[in-house]
Amino acid sequence: MDTKYAVVQTAEAHAALETAVEEDIPVAAPVLVASESNQKGSEPYTDDEISITWEKGEAQPAAFRDKWFAIAFVAQFVAVSTTAMVVGATLFSSTESDSTTSNNDYGGDDGVSQEQAAPGIAFWLSIIGISVLVAPALSIFSMGLMSKNAIGMITVSLWFSIILSGLVAVFSIFVAPLVGIIYGIFTICLVSYLKTVKHRIPYAASNLKCSISVLQSNLGLGLVAIGSMIGLVGYILSWAVAFMFTMNLDVMKDNTGDDNDLSPLGGFVACSFLLSFYWTHEVLRNIVRATVSGVVGHWWFVPAEAASFCSTAVIGSATRASSYSLGSIAFGSLIVAVLHLIRNTLHNARNDRNGGILRCIAACILAYIEAMVQYFNKWAYVYVGLYGYDYIEAGKRVMNLFKQRGWNVIIADNLTNRLLSIMSLTIGILTGLCTLLVTFMVEEFESKQGWLGVGFFIGFVIGIVLSGIFMGLLSSAVDSVIVCFAEAPQEFNDTHPELAQEMNQTWKDAWPDVVGTVIVGLGGGLGVV
Repeated sequence: MDTKYAVVQTAEAHAALETAVEEDIPVAAPVLVASESNQKGSEPYTDDEISITWEKGEAQPAAFRDKWFAIAFVAQFVAVSTTAMVVGATLFSSTESDSTTSNNDYGGDDGVSQEQAAPGIAFWLSIIGISVLVAPALSIFSMGLMSKNAIGMITVSLWFSIILSGLVAVFSIFVAPLVGIIYGIFTICLVSYLKTVKHRIPYAASNLKCSISVLQSNLGLGLVAIGSMIGLVGYILSWAVAFMFTMNLDVMKDNTGDDNDLSPLGGFVACSFLLSFYWTHEVLRNIVRATVSGVVGHWWFVPAEAASFCSTAVIGSATRASSYSLGSIAFGSLIVAVLHLIRNTLHNARNDRNGGILRCIAACILAYIEAMVQYFNKWAYVYVGLYGYDYIEAGKRVMNLFKQRGWNVIIADNLTNRLLSIMSLTIGILTGLCTLLVTFMVEEFESKQGWLGVGFFIGFVIGIVLSGIFMGLLSSAVDSVIVCFAEAPQEFNDTHPELAQEMNQTWKDAWPDVVGTVIVGLGGGLGVV
């Protein structure tokens, strides 16, 4: 909400301004907004019409927010899980009886030749064990590496994208000239992008270093992310059992048409199951994001509460994200889930000749809308995790963030995410190479060559997944650091002076033309544009 202030130079404000200028702390710059008559050019606006559109966030009292969305989410989750347990128990008992009958009728000597051809249990345990050990170790090592040379690694990640795109363009020009031309244009755009953002790399690097410091001090966040992933895997298995059983009921089928046709009730239930799947996936992922934001907030304002493996900040933030803020997270996740369901429905119906082109265009538009909502949501969840706002209020503050900071936020975000993606891919490849080495050493078995690729693939996938967890935590922390620096630079200077000094300097270097900064009171603290 815009608040009008008259420019009154009090002694307290003057002293605060002098302190901030001496310490090179970025402070809130009021936005000059002309009145309606001034916008028409009748007369210039004066200094007494200063509109402050940035309002510093405040921690909200413990209370359930957007609770109806939380109730709906828990209800659908319990319904799917209960159906899966009932069906699973029935299938298990019937399978057990069938197995007993089969063993009585047959000798059970089948499959001996297959066991001789396949590697033993030692092979699989070694592959999985090495992957589970190597991937987290490489992830932690990579965080230390990025912390020591963040600027260089972000620059290398940009050049990596340029070189890769250029090589694809060169090789494609001989096979598919049109593709080569497209990639050539894309390479030129990447070079131009590098020149544009080069002076902002140090600021993005300082954000990344702060985020790494948060994660290294609170590695228990990794357990929260792994727990979320395990929960998602368990839910997927439950969902698959419940979905297959429910859709095989006679009432779900259309008896008047083909066997594959669904009745109106069957179509509705199928869509409901898909919506439940998308919704749950989004909620579990965003709970982790909100938890990271909460930990960053503790590290920013009260470092003593975020200085151990399973710190008070980790436990408290995870508890709040999965209880008080669950409704807000479910609210935003439901919007994305509905868009994803509609887009996939249009995509699966693309073979229908009636309105095929229009359906394709609508699916493309929905894909872009979904991406925009997801990007918007990830910033909204920062406010949800930091302060405990409901989803609507968090969304309003995101809009204010982009009004004040504009594309600078997106550029800093993209610079770090590009590096994190490359690091995750690299760790996946290195983990695969380690498991490939284990394939030679574990044991001798027939047709070893055919299993070398299996060993590498398993290691690569596990490496990508586990490193993706750590890099995803870093990405969430970077977003939270950007917001915290915008909201409370003075507090950062008090709690982490060395990191604050570096970030303040890189801010000045990135935006040297920002002038006319003024201290203003924003809910009892300082703000930054």
